[in-house]
Amino acid sequence: MKLPEKSKGILGNTAYTIGGALLMNGVLQAIVYPRLNHIMGAEALGNLLYIMGLVAILCPSIGQSLNTGRLVIRREAEVKNGDFDLMLLAYGGIGTLICLIMSRGRIGGAGEAVLTGLLLMTTIFRYYGDVEYRLSLHYRRYFIYYTVLTAGYMAGFLLYHLTGSWQLIFLSGEVLALIYLALTGSVFDRFFERSRYFGRVVRRESFLVVSYLLTNLTLNVDRLLLAALIGDLAVTQYYVTSLIGKTLVLLVAPVNTIIISYLTKRNVRLYRKQFLKYSGLGFLVAFLFFVAAQVGTPLFIWLFYRNLFDSVRGIVTVVNLSQILGLLSTYLFMIVLTFTNERWQFTLQLIHLGVLLVLIFTIGRGSLMGFSTAVLIANALRILAVMVLGFVKSGRQLMPEK
Repeated sequence: MKLPEKSKGILGNTAYTIGGALLMNGVLQAIVYPRLNHIMGAEALGNLLYIMGLVAILCPSIGQSLNTGRLVIRREAEVKNGDFDLMLLAYGGIGTLICLIMSRGRIGGAGEAVLTGLLLMTTIFRYYGDVEYRLSLHYRRYFIYYTVLTAGYMAGFLLYHLTGSWQLIFLSGEVLALIYLALTGSVFDRFFERSRYFGRVVRRESFLVVSYLLTNLTLNVDRLLLAALIGDLAVTQYYVTSLIGKTLVLLVAPVNTIIISYLTKRNVRLYRKQFLKYSGLGFLVAFLFFVAAQVGTPLFIWLFYRNLFDSVRGIVTVVNLSQILGLLSTYLFMIVLTFTNERWQFTLQLIHLGVLLVLIFTIGRGSLMGFSTAVLIANALRILAVMVLGFVKSGRQLMPEK
């Protein structure tokens, strides 16, 4: 049966976005990090992962939140580039300074501190930059954007061999991606030009930034707390065990991109029936991802991190389940965000982080299994809270079928 042109477009755009995420993360997880484990050793890699954990917390929290915020607000106001670009610069500068302070003792000298700071700032701008292709629904360029990023990582790996600075691996990719964006897009043109909605954008998007910050902190808190509670080796052990699950989680971001891009462009509201349909689809995909992670994780560790296989296989199921529940809650939050105020997301994220920290410092201290169990319970409670919020806020009115 021949698909309608609209369906073909959605499927094609989904393929481009998922393909970009798979390419980038495939290279990182199958080439870059295993090679660094071989060269550095598991404990030194844990130190690197701690710093990259700060990157994973800060950069998407600012870049992706403003990215999503610009998509949502376009239904209500004619904003300009500077409304968001200035926030990137201000929040990025403050966040980078805080991350550098948190990395003291883990970065060797002023040169590495400068490279780490540049990595943080360019990654923030890269996360925001793909809004160019989300606004226009030009997902072929979105895919090329992430292909260029991946090629830059590979080139940067060669620079690492020449200089010994691992930051150049990631910095090279971010810089090349931003160069491609400058050649094909305009979201950084007239960088300082603001609209009359600037104050409104700052007030509204600040809540979203903090909400994303809480989300990414909970997703990457393992690297920070495990280093403090157990040690750098535990950071690497938990990281490699959660890699397949985290990679699947990253696939949700492109799907969210498609969903929110189309929903905001159509300027429609989801009601209870539609919310439950999207939620049911999310639970089904999450189950399939969990099965895939259960099969893929032991194989992945055996192939790429064999030195850690015996020490982590006992926590595989618990870690995979917690990662998949995190995936599902991220997806559900994105759906709920299309019909609720950002303050609800902020409130639930804050509560979730508090619950997570309490669980980690009670049942999660002293062992990887205890830590993994604490994360699992917190993510399960988060799913319940988001479903209740979505069910209550979506309302009973049905959206007319088109």
